[in-house]
Amino acid sequence: MRVAVISDIHSNYKALEAFLSYMEEHPADAVICLGDYVTDGPYPERTLSLLHEMEENHPCFLIRGNREEYLLENRKQDQGWHICSASGALYYTYQRLTQADLDWMESMPSERKLRLENCPELTVCHGAPGMIRGNFTLERVLQRQVLERLETGYLLGGHSHYQEICKMHGKVYLNPGSLGMAIDEQGRHAQFAMMEGDSRGWEMEPITMDYDVEGYLRDFRESGIEEYGLYLTRAMEKTLVTGHNYFYDLVCAVSGMSHGAPQDVEEDVWRRAAQRMGLC
Repeated sequence: MRVAVISDIHSNYKALEAFLSYMEEHPADAVICLGDYVTDGPYPERTLSLLHEMEENHPCFLIRGNREEYLLENRKQDQGWHICSASGALYYTYQRLTQADLDWMESMPSERKLRLENCPELTVCHGAPGMIRGNFTLERVLQRQVLERLETGYLLGGHSHYQEICKMHGKVYLNPGSLGMAIDEQGRHAQFAMMEGDSRGWEMEPITMDYDVEGYLRDFRESGIEEYGLYLTRAMEKTLVTGHNYFYDLVCAVSGMSHGAPQDVEEDVWRRAAQRMGLC
């Protein structure tokens, strides 16, 4: 059984195009998708179109990420998103989604157990089981605790955008990294993983792949998302070309410069933080 695992596309349809081309040359029996399909990048409708095409051509197993949760929460109750650094990219994305898109997201589970043919069972989640925003890169104690009590022998999760395979307590954890915004201190790459399994177990291979980064960066300027997401969108662009998580660093810097939550912080604070980080 040969399976591809992708996570955290974040509207990077250029990286998804490259992945689908890879799949044509290296066929797989199934694709497991770990969530965060859209938000933060331009033209989310292009990513969704490619995902639906992928579902038509391959057996797919999809779960929701925290970004899908945000979008569904906004449908239930307006979160007050508007043009600003804190929520502008979410606002941009939500305006471009249809009710059918949101229904599709809502149809996904937030996590699942998955057995493919005669291979060992997998636990599949976005962050951590029961914690959609659980981040093993930042919380190694959580990682140890989760693997110790894991009911299956294998855990697949994303969210941190950090590609890794960890073996602990007789269990194996795979994070395929981020297809759309890889955190690798190199940049200009997409990340995913391939797994091959049989009744004896799963073998896992992390993969790093080039894609049309320059074309994608042009989309930021042409799509209008820069005018919506302001400084946080600039942090996203710099993350794409450097592989350093300026997106996370900017949120942390703003939180340290203000007593309020990031969504309540004045735009001038975002500007000053962005200037210190060379984003403007």
